[in-house]
Amino acid sequence: MNDGKRLHGATVVIMLLTRLKDFIIPIIFVFFVGATGGGIGLFAMVALPFLFIFSAVYSLLYWLTYWYRVEDQELHVKQGIFVKKHRYIQRKRVQSFDMSAGILQRMFGLVKVQIETAGGGSEPDVHLIALDRAEAERLRQTLLAKPEVTAEDGEARPAEMTEDEEPEPLEQEIEASWALGFKHLLFAGMTSGGVGLVLSAVLALFSQVDVLLPDAFYETTVGFVLSSTITFLLIAIFLIAFFAWLISIVITIVKYGQFTVVKRGNDLVISRGLLERKQLTLNVHRITAVRFVTGILRQPFGFTTIYVESKGGGRADEQQSTILVPLVNRRMANRVLGKFLPEFVVEDEVGIKPLPRRALIRYMIRAVVPILAVVVPLSFLMPSGAYTLLFILLGIFLGWLRHRNGGFNVSGNYLILQWRLFNLNRAVIPRKRIQAADVTQSPLQRWRRLSTYSVSILSSMSGKSFEIRDITAVRGEDLLAWYSKEGDTPDFSREGEKEKSLM
Repeated sequence: MNDGKRLHGATVVIMLLTRLKDFIIPIIFVFFVGATGGGIGLFAMVALPFLFIFSAVYSLLYWLTYWYRVEDQELHVKQGIFVKKHRYIQRKRVQSFDMSAGILQRMFGLVKVQIETAGGGSEPDVHLIALDRAEAERLRQTLLAKPEVTAEDGEARPAEMTEDEEPEPLEQEIEASWALGFKHLLFAGMTSGGVGLVLSAVLALFSQVDVLLPDAFYETTVGFVLSSTITFLLIAIFLIAFFAWLISIVITIVKYGQFTVVKRGNDLVISRGLLERKQLTLNVHRITAVRFVTGILRQPFGFTTIYVESKGGGRADEQQSTILVPLVNRRMANRVLGKFLPEFVVEDEVGIKPLPRRALIRYMIRAVVPILAVVVPLSFLMPSGAYTLLFILLGIFLGWLRHRNGGFNVSGNYLILQWRLFNLNRAVIPRKRIQAADVTQSPLQRWRRLSTYSVSILSSMSGKSFEIRDITAVRGEDLLAWYSKEGDTPDFSREGEKEKSLM
């Protein structure tokens, strides 16, 4: 493949800086450890130059050995310094084309491209570190455009663009668009729930700070904290939590700033990010389900987030899903969704069929048992540990809430499932996108005439499943018959009569 294309030459510098950035924390850690152990001189003289030279040589060899080319109906990629790897991806198998520009790419006016196929795993199938924006746009149009050229053998072929041909700015007219305003962005940060992760990171950092601080300063600080009053400690905990909350707001603003969704034909182009500008192109025909996720902090305000499940395009930090709309009022959610995916709109009037009352005790037990496993040992080990038993009441309330909000329904050819752990989730799944449906019964469920109904769909990885626990056994059979088209749309109003017939 000598006539293939290389990545932009700046790839070498970008890879080198990226590797050094990844090593910055270990370098700082070893630097301080070495300083306390007297080995800083050897580390600075040998390890750092070796790391720099190794990264530079590896980046150069990576760039020299990486080629790509679109030929016929396939994208052909060749890579590997010692072990050569050829990858062929059929153009029709491309599920998503993700174009982003991080800080390093922006320094050179370049973009990064990630191409995914269905079932490709958690990592992109093709990762092009640095491309000229025009070349990336040309590649995107070549891979995602409909076949326009018919060969002599009658087989449709992609309309591959030449290097001299400038890519068209837009393939099709914009049919719909939506943007996240700053007020909603700020509110999304204030209610993101990411403060827990940030707080965990802050506490983990504090747990390691004793290694970096001088012994005398550390002992003085710890002694002062241990001798402080409860009021001072509570104020300190509040300030740490407040600081973590501010950090989570900044992270959300940086991550979802300038969020826009544009629909062009069958493509959804989702752009976001202040520092690293990301652009994801999803084909609407690849979308297999829509989820409304309402965080526990957003529920009192009536705001929700709209996710889409798709064959390709999911992100690891979003549970292999893709955020279509980060924050929208629940009353406006269907109107916004209808602009991009009208076929997934199910009116609120359809409602949710509640779970049977006899399932309530099972939901409470599931919520209380994990709490018992923690608070019972603490009640014996801590001086005032008996007070932790009050958390059992919280578990009972949580179990009641999960039972109250759980449910399902069918609207034409769409299945609706609703459940919660802490966040409230509602999934809308077309029948034609369901890969498999199952009804399972444990011995206790059989005794209580209950069952668990689950469905599987294709997603960016091997697949994803949704389930609703402890529905009545009769309704599970009705849902199974609806999926297999052996029965009409279930008439759940007759469920009570069926239940009586089984008694």
